[in-house]
Amino acid sequence: MSKFVAAAAQFAPSMLDTAAGLSRAVQIIEQAGREGVRVLVFPETWLQGYCYWAGAPRTTEFRQCYQRLFEQAITIPGPELAKLAEAAGRARCNVQIGVHERDGGTIYNTAVYLGANGSVLGRHRKLMPTANEKLVWGLGDGSDLDSYDTDVGRFGGLICWEHHMALARYALGSTGVQVHASVFPGMAMLDGIVDAATRQTAFENGCAVIVAREVISHDRLPADLAAIVTSEPQYWNAHGGSAIIAPGGEYITKPVFDEERLVLGEVDLSLIVRAKLWYDPNGHYARPDVFKLVWDRRPKPSVDRIE
Repeated sequence: MSKFVAAAAQFAPSMLDTAAGLSRAVQIIEQAGREGVRVLVFPETWLQGYCYWAGAPRTTEFRQCYQRLFEQAITIPGPELAKLAEAAGRARCNVQIGVHERDGGTIYNTAVYLGANGSVLGRHRKLMPTANEKLVWGLGDGSDLDSYDTDVGRFGGLICWEHHMALARYALGSTGVQVHASVFPGMAMLDGIVDAATRQTAFENGCAVIVAREVISHDRLPADLAAIVTSEPQYWNAHGGSAIIAPGGEYITKPVFDEERLVLGEVDLSLIVRAKLWYDPNGHYARPDVFKLVWDRRPKPSVDRIE
């Protein structure tokens, strides 16, 4: 399938409420299916919401929000993921959705990939949390960075600041990614950075890029949560900026701001050939005799059990 409709789910999340977020996600997936969307991408950690509240860990505000997040984080595999996969199968839509994943006593920023046949294709834990995110998430080990075969091509992606990790972009490009999920929060201060990083990714790896960012504001929070996060409510202002980018870096759908909606665009994967004519980083433009990436894809558990 060369041409298909892709979409970013630019909607406010149900902050720190997995059940409400799950219900809303299923509704959005079903809406995407009705509108003929074949690939749908949700913003970073959308299921429970991005950690706008993550400030100083000694504050009561942080401790209460972290406790609530830990309780709301999901395990993989688990019933929430099964429900999302079923919705993707009913909608005949490939989906990437960001979640907070709990593994033991640690929370990870995880991107989950679901197939249009209702399967779970895989998951990727963010390699390196940024700034105060380090107070919330553990580090991914790089073993799960990949792209997946779907009915519309190889589907993969990166999370937020991973787009600035040149070796991560290069590694993902080596998997043959054709449809790239690019997920960020929606703060206005990121607009120029997101524009540069995502268009560069579309050019560098010769892939279509679906940019998914959220809208959120303090007045959208449930009353009990709004009462907790009172110290710096201005940091809850996010205005979206989702977009669809063609292989090579030109916008199909320019960034959309200040509204909740599916941001749609028709992707034409035949443009990959033209993009890679000019630049194929893992092919004719590679110089492994000069530069070479060593990618350790082995899982790295804290305990290796030898039975």
